Formats: sequence, C-alpha cells, structure tokens
Amino acid sequence: MEGGPGKGRNRAAVAAPQSIGSLVRQKWRRLPGLPGWNTSWHRVELGVSTVRANIMRTAIAFVAALLASASLADSVRHQSVPERFWGTWAPSADLCSDSKSTFVVSAKEYVTSQENCAIQWVTETAGADGSIYSAHMRCSNPTAPQETTEMNRIIVSNDPGQLSAGSDFKDLKSYRLCPAK
Repeated sequence: MEGGPGKGRNRAAVAAPQSIGSLVRQKWRRLPGLPGWNTSWHRVELGVSTVRANIMRTAIAFVAALLASASLADSVRHQSVPERFWGTWAPSADLCSDSKSTFVVSAKEYVTSQENCAIQWVTETAGADGSIYSAHMRCSNPTAPQETTEMNRIIVSNDPGQLSAGSDFKDLKSYRLCPAK
C-alpha cells in the first residue's frame, strides 16, 4: 500500500507509543523515511536486558565514586589516643618530677595541674613528616568540676619518646616522655 506513514494497513505500526512500557514491549516498528524514500521495518532494541545493563553501569559508577572519595580521605577519627602517646610528658627530663610542668596522657584522658580533660575523639591527619593528631576534649578545673570547657590539642610525633603539643601550630612546644615510676 502506498502513502505516508499511518495510512492503510500499517497505521498501528506507526502510531506513537502511549508509554515507555509499550515502547519496550513493541518488537517491530515502522520508521518513517525521508520524502521520496522507501520506508522499512526496523526492530526496536529497547529490551529489558538493555535497561538492566544501564542500571548496572550506573550502580558501578556510583560505587566507584564512593570508593574513590573514601580512599582520598585526608583525616581519620579515632575514639582514643594512640598508645605511643600514653604516659607522663615534660619539657625536659629534669622537669619530670615537677607536677606543674608535666601532663599525663592516657587512652581517654589528658591531665595537667590546672585541668582534667576527657578526650572525646582524636583526628589523625597525614602530614609531610608523619601523622598529625588533634584531640578534641572536654575539660574541667579540679577546683570547679561543674564548669567545663571544650578545647583541641594538637600532637605531633617527632622521634620515639618525643612529641610537640599545643593549642595551635604556632604554639607547639617540645616534650619528652618521662620514665615510668
């Protein structure tokens, strides 16, 4: 039968699908040609397997993006202080016996003569010379334990038995590990 699309016996074949589902279920469809050209029947390749493949590609791309961002993380949060920092620290070996010059670090505490601090978490960040730790603490004065303040303390490991600590990078001071009593 002659004529353009939608004329005669092929009217159902060229009717626009009512939904995506009807397009996916449709196996054969007459595609309109250019004027003066013969039109032919073509198979529509939108099957369920193509949809599943697209979903799988999307899922793989999403998981890859998540894994890439996790591997590039620049800091890690810990619930306690690393064990190599535990102990009593002083500015020099001579001051280890002076309680006003020392501080004591344990897994969850930081104690000086002026304050007792509960360590809430420690953030480890990669640095040029090794890891840099920042302890987030809730502190109280022994004379007024009901009044608390929050503070951060930066800890940088230098050599075994030595570290630098302070409230800011410009205030870091060197300390030595005191011998255990």
